[in-house]
Amino acid sequence: MKAVYVLLIALLPAGLSLHAQERDTTYWKKGGVGALGFTNTGFSEYWQAGGINSQSIVGRVNMFANYTKDKQSWQNDLALAYGVVRQGGGEARFIKNEDRIELNSKYGRKFTDKLLLSALVNFRTQFAEGFKFDPKAATILPQDTISAFMAPGYLNFGVGIDWQPSADFSVYYSPVNSKMTFVRVAEYQALYNPENDAFRYELGSNLNVKYRREIAKNILFQTQANFFSNYLQDFGAIDVNWETLTTAKVNDWFAVNFATNLIYDKDIQFDIRDENGNVTGQEPRVQFQHVLTIGLTYTFLKK
Repeated sequence: MKAVYVLLIALLPAGLSLHAQERDTTYWKKGGVGALGFTNTGFSEYWQAGGINSQSIVGRVNMFANYTKDKQSWQNDLALAYGVVRQGGGEARFIKNEDRIELNSKYGRKFTDKLLLSALVNFRTQFAEGFKFDPKAATILPQDTISAFMAPGYLNFGVGIDWQPSADFSVYYSPVNSKMTFVRVAEYQALYNPENDAFRYELGSNLNVKYRREIAKNILFQTQANFFSNYLQDFGAIDVNWETLTTAKVNDWFAVNFATNLIYDKDIQFDIRDENGNVTGQEPRVQFQHVLTIGLTYTFLKK
């Protein structure tokens, strides 16, 4: 709940400044992409080639609402994703394979045609528990849980300079940015916070790059990369969060979506194992995820 309160307080000044004009929709540009993909594979009792029954479903929504009038600019985007997969029959359980909640809000005032003084708020967490798997084990069952809603959760906010050469591209830099990590579940705190506590505060610099473009007819590409370095500890070490989403529409209701997410955070430690599987230490590692969804998609864009 602390994260929600801080987020509301951070967004309050921008909301109040636009309240008198919010009924006039001519200054807003809104849109997004919603996707729902699913697979089902089944075999009869007598199937000579062998196989295992499986079902999966993944849902994803990316929305944005941007306001521009005179020297004011307010850009908001929300990304939600959740997916589950099940392999086998009988008592086989559904296990999540995609989970994301992320909100970005940036308010700025122009002092040149392309430069703004801006405040940026970013919030990230997940919907449900995450499970740890042993990639070398011949099992489809999770070993144990390693994450949950707000465990971890991240809240970043700061003030800086925003360069916007076009409506689809921006580079934001904050020399003074606050990063807060929340781990509300005690058993996960050591995994995401080197201080082994429910809350960690970091003060540093933050660079955020966003790009959105229709690269060809019915093909929309959008990406966002965030780079943070902590002044208070290990300055020069950079935390990275880079995301992309490409949507290729076949028709109004069917499309292919390909999403990637690359993360590097020095505070998130992984067990390092030798060739015999023995743990030799802990170190940060590059994390990478990709999700390919083929199925129902609705793209709603207003230019």
